[in-house]
Amino acid sequence: MKVNTPSSTDIHTYSMVERSERLDFEIRDQSLRSPISKPHRHEHFQIIANQAGAAPHLLGGRRIESVQGSIIFVLPYRVHLAMVAPGTRYQLINFSSKFLRPDFALSPLDMEEASILQYPELTPFIYQGWFDFVFDEPEFAYIETLLQRLHDAHINRKLGSLDRARGALLELIGMTTEKFAPQLQSLAEQRVYLQDHTDALRRVFKFIDANLHLDIGLNSVAEAAYLSPNYLSQLLKKQTGLAFVEWLTGRRMERAQNLLAHTTDRVGAIAHRVGFTDEAYFTRRFTQRFAVSPTGYRRSMRELGGSSNNA
Repeated sequence: MKVNTPSSTDIHTYSMVERSERLDFEIRDQSLRSPISKPHRHEHFQIIANQAGAAPHLLGGRRIESVQGSIIFVLPYRVHLAMVAPGTRYQLINFSSKFLRPDFALSPLDMEEASILQYPELTPFIYQGWFDFVFDEPEFAYIETLLQRLHDAHINRKLGSLDRARGALLELIGMTTEKFAPQLQSLAEQRVYLQDHTDALRRVFKFIDANLHLDIGLNSVAEAAYLSPNYLSQLLKKQTGLAFVEWLTGRRMERAQNLLAHTTDRVGAIAHRVGFTDEAYFTRRFTQRFAVSPTGYRRSMRELGGSSNNA
């Protein structure tokens, strides 16, 4: 039996080809495509420069007040949603990791924990959501010249154009990092991304505990926790040292132990309550893990309880 969660139909991961005319980078304004109206994520980087109006974002569970003169930096695989008010004008830049940095080889989880000294290009992306990147009029006027350079390079592509576009993009990122350097350095020293990891794992564990009796897998758990399967797999491995299947099996066995010790349910019923459809297979896995059968474990727990009562 598969789990159907509301989020499983809402959270889609867009590839570059789905949202851009080019696979390296693209810049466009609000008139060319309507914003996506549901929470989503994408495999590429994204920058949104707000030129007029309001477009609050939900990004990784945080609300960002995108006002005129502000920029939002979106890491790949972060769930987000733009709530664009009528009349808002903005420039949106999509670009691949290889366009940002040809030697780029970080995984989604590694990106969030990257050293800002080793990967300064990622700095505003990592800490977006902890505060808003808002610029004054002269600063944003300069940013708009960078956006125009990006637009010209995108439209009139020839030898050298992509290098100039990458330069303008890095100038935009570097300008942001330089302006907000004290705040960004403070956040890096505090390792605030660990809070995001804790929140994500809390959602994962809550969903698993509530659905342990079902045939849940990595994809369904990731969707329910607003994560990508790859990100969740890496996060669990990093935080627990276990692969997803190992951790899930261990959780099922812990629940089975509790039920065997504190209920009179049949072993077959307990097997079903912790997600096993076959009692014999459950018994085999339980015995392999604890070196005692479910029946033997229940008997030993009752004997221990009896000894305690007689003491």
